Amino acid sequence: MTTRRPQQGDFQIEPPVARHADVVPAVEDRSYIVFVLGALVMALLGGFLLSVVISLSLSGTISWGEERLPQMTQAHGWAQLQGWAGLFVAGMALRLMPRFAGRPPIRTNVTLPVFVLLFFAAAGRAVAQSSPAGTAAETLLLLAGLAGSAGCAAVGIAVGYTLARGRKRPEPWRYFAWAGAAWWLVWAAMVLIAAIEGARNDAFVPARLDDAMAWAVMLGAVGNFVFSVQSRSVPVFFGRRLPSRRKLAAPGALLNIGALLAIASRLPLHGPVRERLLGAGLALAGLGLLWLAPVAGSLWGEAKRLRPRARAAARYVLAANVSVALAGVLLAWAGANSLISGEFESFAARDAARHALGLGMITMLIIGMAQLVSPVFALERAEARPAGLEDHLAWWSLVAAIVLRVAAGLAYGHMDSEPRMHIAAAAGVLAWLGLGMFAFSVARAVRKEPRMKALLASAAGVSETERP
Repeated sequence: MTTRRPQQGDFQIEPPVARHADVVPAVEDRSYIVFVLGALVMALLGGFLLSVVISLSLSGTISWGEERLPQMTQAHGWAQLQGWAGLFVAGMALRLMPRFAGRPPIRTNVTLPVFVLLFFAAAGRAVAQSSPAGTAAETLLLLAGLAGSAGCAAVGIAVGYTLARGRKRPEPWRYFAWAGAAWWLVWAAMVLIAAIEGARNDAFVPARLDDAMAWAVMLGAVGNFVFSVQSRSVPVFFGRRLPSRRKLAAPGALLNIGALLAIASRLPLHGPVRERLLGAGLALAGLGLLWLAPVAGSLWGEAKRLRPRARAAARYVLAANVSVALAGVLLAWAGANSLISGEFESFAARDAARHALGLGMITMLIIGMAQLVSPVFALERAEARPAGLEDHLAWWSLVAAIVLRVAAGLAYGHMDSEPRMHIAAAAGVLAWLGLGMFAFSVARAVRKEPRMKALLASAAGVSETERP
């Protein structure tokens, strides 16, 4: 076997893996950890907690917050999308896209201000819409919108610049990444529009506008980055070749056209026309999701290409893609019904699909891919340690949460509101518990990181003074 002498300008990871006098080692980008921690704060103290409170209030079990339920429901949704999903996806996009494109890491003086803007935007909206009515709530909502607009635009510009300056290879992940960057710029405009509309209306964004924006963000801004990362890595995990551009072009187009139609449905058009546009968008996006799940991801199989210690994380990836396929079927059904009738149809299917994507595609995939691609988890796996109670509890709690929340959505119109909301509340508690266990594993991995680096350096014969 031949080896290549390191050359000036190479990007190398920290010793002990590579070291040469002519090469300046790249400093590890650790800002993604801040995004992960911020996303966990928003999920545990915002999104999932609010889901339990709202479900219990709707069931009549508690009376707290009854006068602000419409606003709190929106706060819950955007704490999940903008806080949990948005922060995590932004952090990983800013970390992974430069690596995929062969570019140096994005500097911390760029990534950390982006985090501050996005975190303030998510937290500010959640607080504004959960607070008593008044000028203060409306002002905070507007400020959060301004911060969110700037933060989303910065993510889109940073990723787009990285892709434009990177290697120009015709790889399919790149097209999803370009689409994702464009959607983050669209999201920047939508955040500002929502803040202005909400500030005029007691911190409540018009329901149809909020719904269309939520679908566009979930499918466009989040979905494209999800399938960008998946299409470049997941098939390899499961022993398959990476999908070609030809295999991904049609489902990728369906996904993005569906998201565009969701936004177009809020144009000043006749009512039935708007409902048919949204229905067509959901139907096309649903078909795209159903197609992408097995092609860009994986619905079955064993992750044989991963090391044994890493294979447990692959089950989260499988569960995420099964949820994507289920959501695709439900969206195609609901969208087709609205397309035919010209009216809002199939609330049960839409609600179930939304939460299959939120708990399944987003939460399960975040946890699975975080364990597979984050350096802190890779270092922890170097230590021989059997799966603990927290690992099993996180998995089974989240699986149960997905099943219960999708069932609660599908039960709309077939079950009294009180027991249905109790099921939804139970799903929220289980999701909160599962995510709490994941947060514990993140904290454990971060705490162990210095010790594991020292052990690996010692084993490779690299002294502390030699390490950068």
